[in-house]
Amino acid sequence: MKKFITTIFSLCLIISAGTAQSLPTNTTTSFMVNGLKVIFKPTVKDVISVRMYYRGGVYNYPGMQAGIESLALKAATECGTKKYNADKFRDLADEFGVSIGGTSTYDYGNIGIDCVAKYFNQSWDLFAEAINNPVFEEAEVQLLKSKQITYANGQQSDPDQHLDDLLAQNAFAGTPYATDPDGNEQTLSTFNSADLKEYYYNLLNKNRMFIVVAGNVTRQQIEEKIKASFATLPEKPYTAPSPKPPVWKENKLDVESRQLATNYIAAAFNAPPVNSPDFLAYRMGISAFGGTLFNELRTKLNLSYDPAAYAVSLQMAYGVLKVSTNSPKQAVEATDRTLSRLKELGISDDGLKYLKSSFITSNYIKQQGSGAITSNLGSAEINGGWEFAEKMPELINAVTTEQINAAMLKYIGGLRWTYLGDPDLAKQALDAFSTQVH
Repeated sequence: MKKFITTIFSLCLIISAGTAQSLPTNTTTSFMVNGLKVIFKPTVKDVISVRMYYRGGVYNYPGMQAGIESLALKAATECGTKKYNADKFRDLADEFGVSIGGTSTYDYGNIGIDCVAKYFNQSWDLFAEAINNPVFEEAEVQLLKSKQITYANGQQSDPDQHLDDLLAQNAFAGTPYATDPDGNEQTLSTFNSADLKEYYYNLLNKNRMFIVVAGNVTRQQIEEKIKASFATLPEKPYTAPSPKPPVWKENKLDVESRQLATNYIAAAFNAPPVNSPDFLAYRMGISAFGGTLFNELRTKLNLSYDPAAYAVSLQMAYGVLKVSTNSPKQAVEATDRTLSRLKELGISDDGLKYLKSSFITSNYIKQQGSGAITSNLGSAEINGGWEFAEKMPELINAVTTEQINAAMLKYIGGLRWTYLGDPDLAKQALDAFSTQVH
């Protein structure tokens, strides 16, 4: 999923108890520097990652401006600064091997760099310039806007990606999550350099910002650089959004008719708040459901190439199941049987042992890079606190089968179905689910 790929695993991080004991100096800490919150994880990694976060995401703008924040943050790193024009900025980034960019999603935006420790000073200079002094050169903005429109149109034409967008729009109608953070051709085409500049400088407010740093660097170095670069950041009143997720109690189907060789089906269902005691147990249960669904629909019945189920770790969290198939009715019937059986029988003790091992080991292996550390600590902070991420292994080990089974029964009720393909087959599929659901 294009916008969730960095947040689906945001609460399952890269630390294990054994590693923490062998490297006691890599403990994450947080502190304030000139009113700016800093989350810092020193490591022995030669790659240093730094991200500046901006709270709010799609809550910061109306739907008619969909994509403006993502475009503005990208432009801040690509369209020139007071110190460097766009060409010079790119040349320096290439010279020192700096990866720099900006983006925005549902709950937050960020500007980040990844660099080798040898060139940290030069990299920080570019990072600070992009945050403090972007000038949004008009010609560069137009080029960037054209690229973003091409990207958005590509998402529309890709059935699987378009299904993700439709699911969020349909399931969260009437809420900010119905707004696509990447925007579309209609909204993106209206923005110019002045619009992006005005939006960005209104976003620049240390009360809604925080910075995350990971890598082979000292706290003293970080404090000195922040004091030198961000002492004069604006400080304005800011109230963080208080999301009120919808509660889905009945099945509902939204269909977009499209001539496709394969029909694409997805459903959203309720989840506990991402910072609640229920969420981790729920997430582990949905993971088990996803594995069982894959085994049933692909391995046993050959009804779908890549069926999946997962929990989305956003401030308005929810669960998702996805199936692409030439036989929608049979696939939905099999999905319903799988879900009903899992809710009835629950997770076994052996299944729980496998889940715990998988959650800790696979995420430890996959998310060892400095960039992944800052991304996941930042997402956890947005969702309620970076400390939760640091405690993840022990929290996983504390989950019981009773907690998982209770969470599955409590939260999975009505499903918000989104269907892309043959509308006649879509109705048959939902009717099959409706007649079996309890």
